[in-house]
Amino acid sequence: MKRNRLVFLPVIILAVFMVVLIVWGIGHHERPQSSGGRIITDMDDSMIEIPADPRRIACMHGVSSERIVILGGGNRLTFAMQPSPWMLKIFPEVQNYEVAKAPFTGNLERMLDLNVDLVLYSAFPGEADKYRAAGIKTACGFSAQKRPRTIDEFSENFRRQVTFFGKLLGPEHETKAQKYCRYFDDTVRRVLAVTSKIKLSDRPSVYYGGRNGNPLLGQGMASVMHWDTEVAGGNFLTRSMDNNFIEVNMEQVYAWDPDIILLSAWSRSVDEVTENPNWKSLRAVKTGRVYLIPRGVFAWDFASGESPLFMIWMAKIFHPELFAQWDIIQEMKKFYSEIYGKKITDADAERILAGLPPL
Repeated sequence: MKRNRLVFLPVIILAVFMVVLIVWGIGHHERPQSSGGRIITDMDDSMIEIPADPRRIACMHGVSSERIVILGGGNRLTFAMQPSPWMLKIFPEVQNYEVAKAPFTGNLERMLDLNVDLVLYSAFPGEADKYRAAGIKTACGFSAQKRPRTIDEFSENFRRQVTFFGKLLGPEHETKAQKYCRYFDDTVRRVLAVTSKIKLSDRPSVYYGGRNGNPLLGQGMASVMHWDTEVAGGNFLTRSMDNNFIEVNMEQVYAWDPDIILLSAWSRSVDEVTENPNWKSLRAVKTGRVYLIPRGVFAWDFASGESPLFMIWMAKIFHPELFAQWDIIQEMKKFYSEIYGKKITDADAERILAGLPPL
């Protein structure tokens, strides 16, 4: 009997070893597949299979295409959102992809014609099903349903998204993502070292609108704009509305009477507010504190990779005396050079800040 147990002992050890390997594989976030794909966890917390080396990517969400571009994968975009003039100048390789048209749900027939091998989407009900039904692999690049509820969660979530796109593109791009995350963390830390000491009563009240060019459309609680504004030392008024995208009415804006109005980079001009008779009685308009958010490689108010610059830009507006020594032009030149690997001039930076296209 003892001898029989000894005979089976190697078999038992092998079985235990195989179970350990299987458990490790299930818990690991990324592993090769026999089909030539990889399993990764996307931004909707789903474990999905993607091509081992995706080369023809379609993006149905603006931030997804921007992340791919800034991490050096712009030549892989086949079908994506309209690039900004500054993206075209700084990353000229993007001029070759086809532009997705509204309502941005994807032209399946065209995707198949272009041999798209991966679609990045935002998590709306049923959005991914049609791509999968056509045999195209998918991944969620952004989920508004999983918004961070604290500044720490926001920083972690932002880093996680950049890291996700680095993993998606491969080792060289993952290294760039890690470098970006270090810069992001350092900037948040430096800004918070000043603004975290400012009481809410000493923070300017900030109204943000202008999404889709409408001053009454904005972002609400736990949105990117909420956390960017809080980091920069502002009192984000629409945090009272718990949705990623929100709509307000003029009566509410009058009740808030904000110190500062920020208009989305997608707006045409501050004139949409300053020359509008319905807005002229507001404190921010009367004191000349209405600002158009910059649009560089991407719109800074929509989770842009330029978010570290955006926080500094806002901090200088909200608390000019506390951030007087922070040179936004030099910060921009350093950021584009060290993080994006691209050179911009003082004049370029000034035009981006002024909401102007490249010359």
